Amino acid sequence: ALKAAWSSHPAKVACRVGEITGQLGPFALRLSLDRYRGKLAEPEVQRRHAADLRERLVALGPAFIKLGQLLSSRPDLLPQPMLNELKQLCDAVPAFPTSDAVALLRAELGHDILSEFKEFDENSRPIAAASLGQVYLLRLNGSGKEVAVKIQRPDVLQSVSLDLHILHRYGEFVEGVKSQFMRWNVMAQRKQFDLNFIECFSSGSYMELDYANEADNQERFRRELEPLCDGKVRIPGVFHHLSSRKVLTTEWVRGEKLDSSPPDVIRRLIPVGVDCFLRQLLELGFFHSDPHPGNLLVDENERLCLIDFGLCAHVPLPDTRNLVSALVHLMTNDVPSLLEDAVALGFLPPDVQREALLVDLQRVFDEAKLQSMVFGKKSLRGDFKS
Repeated sequence: ALKAAWSSHPAKVACRVGEITGQLGPFALRLSLDRYRGKLAEPEVQRRHAADLRERLVALGPAFIKLGQLLSSRPDLLPQPMLNELKQLCDAVPAFPTSDAVALLRAELGHDILSEFKEFDENSRPIAAASLGQVYLLRLNGSGKEVAVKIQRPDVLQSVSLDLHILHRYGEFVEGVKSQFMRWNVMAQRKQFDLNFIECFSSGSYMELDYANEADNQERFRRELEPLCDGKVRIPGVFHHLSSRKVLTTEWVRGEKLDSSPPDVIRRLIPVGVDCFLRQLLELGFFHSDPHPGNLLVDENERLCLIDFGLCAHVPLPDTRNLVSALVHLMTNDVPSLLEDAVALGFLPPDVQREALLVDLQRVFDEAKLQSMVFGKKSLRGDFKS
C-alpha cells in the first residue's frame, strides 16, 4: 500500500531522496576519510562525527530521528562516545510552534478544549519535544491536577510514510545487489534481513503514531502490571476524554530519569526493573518494547515509573520461556547459551555457523560491556545463584 501511494508522486520522492543524500552524503564522506586516516579509534573524533550525525538526523525529520534513537541503543554497532551523543535524540529534539499544537488540539478534541486547562495558549512552551510529538505540563481546570499532554507533530504521518517508502526501496535495492553477489559467489549464501528490519521499523513507527493505541496499552499495564509489582512500579493514568489518535493526556510524574538518579536509588531499583520486565514476559505475555533511558523515571516516592507505551508487543507462551532464558544468559554472560536462545527464538537459522558467530558475540560483550550498561557495574551472576 505504501509503495502504491507514493509511486504516483515520483517528483516528491526524488526531491526527498535529494534532501537525504545532501544531508548524509557529506557525513559519509568525512567518516570515510577519517577511517582511511586511521583516526576513527579516537574518542573525540567519534564524538564529533556522532554530533554531526545527530544534527543531520534532526534536520531530516521524525523517521530519521527514530533511526538515530535505534542506533543509540546498539553498543554492538557503535562505540560509547557515539552512543552518548545519539542518546540526546531520545528527549532533546527541537520543538514545533505551540500555535500548531493548539490548532491540532482543537481539531482533535473540539474548539473549546482549551477551557479544560489552566493557562494554556499559543505562548505556552513545551516541557519536552520528541521525534513524533511534544509534551506540555498543564493543570486541569477544577481539580488543578497536573497532567502531561502529548501532541503529535503536524503532518508527521505524511513525512514518516514518505521516508519509510524510500527506506523500503533502498532495502529492496540492497537485497537485490546481495542476491546477485551470492549468485556470482562473491558473497556466501545466507538469509537476508534488510527488508525484514525495515518492515519491522515501519510497523513500529506507525504504531507509535496512534496515540489511542498507546492509551489502551498504558491502561492495560496500569490495570494488569501494577498489582503484580507490590507498589514498587507506577504507570500513569490516562484521561481518555482528553485524548485522541493524535493527543494523549496522562498523569504528570514528578521525578527524574532513572539513569540520572543517585547511585543508591539506581541500585535499589535495578531488581525492581528486572522483576517488572520478567513479569511482563512470564505472566502478561505483553511487554513494553521501548525502555530507553527517557522512558524510565523515578517518582517522588522513589517508585520506578514507566512511560511511553507506543511500542508494545505480544509474546506467545513458548517464546516467553526462551526470552526469559535469553535474559538469564545475558545477565550471567553465558554467551554460548545466549546463541542457542537466539536459534530457539528464530532470530538465527539452526545451521548458523556457531563458532564464527560466537567470536563476534563475545567481542560485543567484552568491548561494549553490556552487563555494566544494562544492569549496573555489579554483576548479577551471584544474585541469580543465591
